[in-house]
Amino acid sequence: MSSRTIELTPERWRRVEELFAAAQARDPAARSAYLAEACGDDAELRRYVESLLGADPAIASSVEDAISRTAREAFADEREAEDGIAGTRIGAYRIERLLGYGGMGVVYLARRDDRQFERQVAIKLGKRRLLDPMTEARLRSERQILANLDHPNVARLLDGGTTEDGVPYLVMEYIDGIRIDEYCDRHRLSIRERLELFRVICDAVHYAHQALVVHRDIKPSNILVTAKGEPKLLDFGIAKLVDAEGVAGDGLTRTGVAVLTPEHASPEQLAGRPVTTATDVYALGVLLHQLLTGLPLHDLQGLSPAEVARTVCQVPPLKPSDRLAAAQRARGDSVGLRAVARDRQLQVESLIRTLKGDLDTIVLKAVHKEPERRYVSAAKLSDDVDAYLKSLPISAQPDSWAYRTGKFVRRHKLAVAMSGAFLAVLYTMLVALFVQNERIMAERDHAREIARFLEDIFTSPDPANTRGLDITAKEILATGAARITTELANKPEIQSSLMETIGRVYLNLGEYAPSIDMLEKSLELRMETLGSDHPTVAQAKNELAAALIRKAEYTRARTLLEESLELNRREQGAASREVAENLYNLAELHLAMGELDSAERYAKESIDIYTPIQAEHAIELAEAKNALARILQVRGDLDRTEALLREAIGIVEARAGSDHPLMAYYLQNLGVLLKSKGDLDAAERTLNEAIDAARRILGEKHDLVATTLAIQGSLLHGRGDYPAAEQAYREALALDAEARGESHPFVGYDMTSLAMLLHDKGDLAGAESLLGGALAIYAESLDENHQYVASALTELGAVLTSAGRPGEALAHLERALEIRRLDYAEDTVFFASTLSEYGSALLALGDTDRARPLIERSAAVLAEHDDRRARRARMALAHLQETASAHAPP
Repeated sequence: MSSRTIELTPERWRRVEELFAAAQARDPAARSAYLAEACGDDAELRRYVESLLGADPAIASSVEDAISRTAREAFADEREAEDGIAGTRIGAYRIERLLGYGGMGVVYLARRDDRQFERQVAIKLGKRRLLDPMTEARLRSERQILANLDHPNVARLLDGGTTEDGVPYLVMEYIDGIRIDEYCDRHRLSIRERLELFRVICDAVHYAHQALVVHRDIKPSNILVTAKGEPKLLDFGIAKLVDAEGVAGDGLTRTGVAVLTPEHASPEQLAGRPVTTATDVYALGVLLHQLLTGLPLHDLQGLSPAEVARTVCQVPPLKPSDRLAAAQRARGDSVGLRAVARDRQLQVESLIRTLKGDLDTIVLKAVHKEPERRYVSAAKLSDDVDAYLKSLPISAQPDSWAYRTGKFVRRHKLAVAMSGAFLAVLYTMLVALFVQNERIMAERDHAREIARFLEDIFTSPDPANTRGLDITAKEILATGAARITTELANKPEIQSSLMETIGRVYLNLGEYAPSIDMLEKSLELRMETLGSDHPTVAQAKNELAAALIRKAEYTRARTLLEESLELNRREQGAASREVAENLYNLAELHLAMGELDSAERYAKESIDIYTPIQAEHAIELAEAKNALARILQVRGDLDRTEALLREAIGIVEARAGSDHPLMAYYLQNLGVLLKSKGDLDAAERTLNEAIDAARRILGEKHDLVATTLAIQGSLLHGRGDYPAAEQAYREALALDAEARGESHPFVGYDMTSLAMLLHDKGDLAGAESLLGGALAIYAESLDENHQYVASALTELGAVLTSAGRPGEALAHLERALEIRRLDYAEDTVFFASTLSEYGSALLALGDTDRARPLIERSAAVLAEHDDRRARRARMALAHLQETASAHAPP
């Protein structure tokens, strides 16, 4: 079948494509009548489209491709012309460059050019070849629609008119932003942050609906987000005015012409049925699905127009969580899906769990095939999203027996109300009395059983039982753990409670393996006996996650915390103590993973919840303040760090006394802060106090002793006391390896610190070996972009340069700089120290021109400091100056 059977201009090609798509979307029996009406007196056009429809599907597909290809070729010359109008004036504006093409027009970046005031704008100019009366009417309608809209999240119309050759144009606010899906992924917005951004779009769409405008083409490319995070709704080019009932009038739509984007179009658009505000609600649901899952609502790739229409109009969409799960099964451990989840600050499994339940329900209600079954407005959709964010019940109901029953009740309100009211009141009273009585008796028996068991355990050190042998606290715990497992097997609720308690005590003693074992067993019992949604399951997940963080099992800890947080928000409330505990542990997790933005956000949210309830939870508030202090210290905000630390110390001293275990932690943190501020004498005194307190309160082998020794070693190293520093480092390394395990990141940290000392002592082989071991540990336990990795790579580069191998050093230092840039500006100490080592390697290679600006810049940043990094930077600068003098002309 050849295009010679009909004379086709570019406009006529477009008309064939539109008619073909619209007719193919209809039932075969209805196509003839549709084409008769749509083609009118143009019998040749009608026969041609009918011949395409009657072709073999494979041929039809190729014909569609031919139509599209020929149309593109036909417009090519026009696009070249449109590309070449830069510099010309339209009204008071001068064209600067082409921004893009739309369905009916071309959009240019322009600047006001009448010397009144400076302003960049976007000008939408109608395509000359498409300027039939209907297209002109659309552009004028868009101008009128935009003129009536004044909302901060809708791109504003500034001006409009007609060019000298009769082409209508619009002058609109220029939005310098990126499409909403790209913005969310580029900034790795969490599910919560994406939902908050989505609500802003819902508000803008609801505003347009109140102004009697339905957009009809809501999609990511029509929503740009500025650098300030403000979304803007664009392109009302195919919008329609609606009547008071929300139904679009005939207005500008020609019969049979579908002006839409299939991936985001509603069933009624593809079927040619009336368009209402529910059409935009559907598109918002599709957008929400994409923002949550990174996947389209339906997979339309490679489908013919008829198959697209059938899929959208007839095939029920999967729940977002099921869509992701299906993609995971189809792709296996796909890098693409992991990237999708990572862009939402989650793992794939965690993302699937997050979407299950309310978010699934919200999306499916928004994209229901039947418009009347969707949300009645964009505002109602936004309200349900807000309810989810606040852990409140949502209004949407799944399509289930309960939904159909609700329909029946609404149809027979009076009869159901009269017959059910009395029974409901009576039933509620009886159930309440029964449940209360059962709970009281159960709690009494529960408490008695726990008391009896604990009394039995803690009388074990009685001399009558021990016969002269000493029993330690750890031995009592071990005995209790064993007896809980065997003696309480038929009482799972009591068993799980005691297991959690013993697990927590083990954790505070620094005994990670038995702690995790007890906490895992407690969680398993609670899930088996109480179900996965019980509040005590959320508590057990939180406790286990806290232990896993200390063991550096970050991925599993993150999953447990996210699940616990979701359950606590739903069951306990968004401002509950339980939620605050989750947020505190999430702050600790993200700090350990080097994700400072998330850590700071979670710590602040935890403090906000604890502050109003600090009378009952003062110690928890102190912990949250201490966590935020440590985060701010890493960021270099030392004054705020000190204020928060001293607040935390004051709270613990006032409420629990100076011998509380937290005082040892806080003294350690204060010692680190004083060291960072350059008060080395006070730092050394404080660290010695911290070590003494940790040994006295927590025991000789507690991991806090190891951490404080490592910090003390760093201080002694900086003061030049190499023997004492090496002793502290090696003791810390041995303790950490024993307490935390040999593959823990803190062991790698200790190895890196010791390697720095060996480098300064001249033991380059020993330093290189330790750094290789540290990087191997990090590869197994940390993200590849963690700053611990950058520190080890920086030192390895420095060691290799000192060993006369600067060529090998460069690759390690370049990778370290890449990681530094992710978290630090170029004027910070960490970045400058790595840059200085990179400059030193270049200088050793004889590349003085490249080395000079790097060394000078880093030395300037570190000039105010007096630590090892600053001293090495000054050495590099001195070496640079010596090299320059040696090569200076006589």
